[in-house]
Amino acid sequence: MSLCSTELDIFTQKFDTTYEDKALSVRGQFLCSYPLNKLKNITLDEYVIGKGTASFCACVEAKTKAWANMQGATANKFGIYFGKTKSDPTMKYRFTQKFGKTKNEAFNGVKDALLDLIEAGRSKSFSEIDDNPLSQMFKAKILSLYFPELYLNICSSEHLKKIALDMKIPEQQFVSEYQHLLVERKMANTITKKWSNPKFMSFLYAKFIRGDLNTTPSAAVKKPRQQVRQRVNFEDIAANRDAIGKVSEEFAIEWERNRLIGLGYQELVAKIEDRRDIPSYGYDYLSFSAPGQERYIEVKSVGRDRKGNCYRFYLSENELSTSNSDENCNQYYFYLVLFGKDGKPCDLLARHAKEFYTSSEISPCAYVVRFDLEDRS
Repeated sequence: MSLCSTELDIFTQKFDTTYEDKALSVRGQFLCSYPLNKLKNITLDEYVIGKGTASFCACVEAKTKAWANMQGATANKFGIYFGKTKSDPTMKYRFTQKFGKTKNEAFNGVKDALLDLIEAGRSKSFSEIDDNPLSQMFKAKILSLYFPELYLNICSSEHLKKIALDMKIPEQQFVSEYQHLLVERKMANTITKKWSNPKFMSFLYAKFIRGDLNTTPSAAVKKPRQQVRQRVNFEDIAANRDAIGKVSEEFAIEWERNRLIGLGYQELVAKIEDRRDIPSYGYDYLSFSAPGQERYIEVKSVGRDRKGNCYRFYLSENELSTSNSDENCNQYYFYLVLFGKDGKPCDLLARHAKEFYTSSEISPCAYVVRFDLEDRS
């Protein structure tokens, strides 16, 4: 079954690129934390989930959820983990017997299986992948993170088979082969070959699982429920910018580096330009959406207004005009940094400014009045 260009266009018009950028950024962060050459030396505590750290398993399951969702099964899917059970509240290492009879034996078995999976995935040995003792969802997620050019980021065997058969891909003996053939189908289409795996995966779910091309993952932005008019405390504005501005910018630029790495453009990381010291540009960083395609990034610290009615950030007249100009509007992005209860950055939304304005409210906050005085002496 060939992909319909009309359906692809409809989907693209509704697709939220914020979801795509986040998926790519978490993959980039994962690759920086656990590059392939580190796996052979990974330790037990670097691997297991349950220690409250960004371990390998924690990153594969929860911290890269935007890339692919594999949550739902118990921690047994990792082979070994640190935790408790309903019948035993003691926190300790727990493992499945198929990997070994002791903690160390089990971890060595899991580690061998992980390394075997990587080699089988690299060589497209589908029978070896499916025979690998690690759980199906875990294997699929790992392969999609390390080899996106070979394996699509769908973890469910049922979904992989359903989507593939609906696309008229002949029935295969191995689940991992469906995961690979869907990437081949993406690359065979002149439109989708330019898409990231997260975007293509979202299209497949919208068409074949949900049956609605208008429903895509998103972080919805909408106008405030009621128009807010309040006094502006300019000292508060200045203090807020000074206190959290640099923290937000550092968080955002690291997020952006990870996005490029996740997209497979690591060579572009060194080409990011810091333009914060030149206000006339009207944005903070020059980056790239793809080779030769510039992306202008304005970092904004996002907070609630005093009444908690909506989120807000401050925008200068220069930033507004720059982001709206015909020359820049298609490449201008707001990187909205959100803060947790601990006062530290916890998330980022990358929103295309042109689209963001249609679902938000803008009101004047301040102007600069310039004048001279005659010498009256």
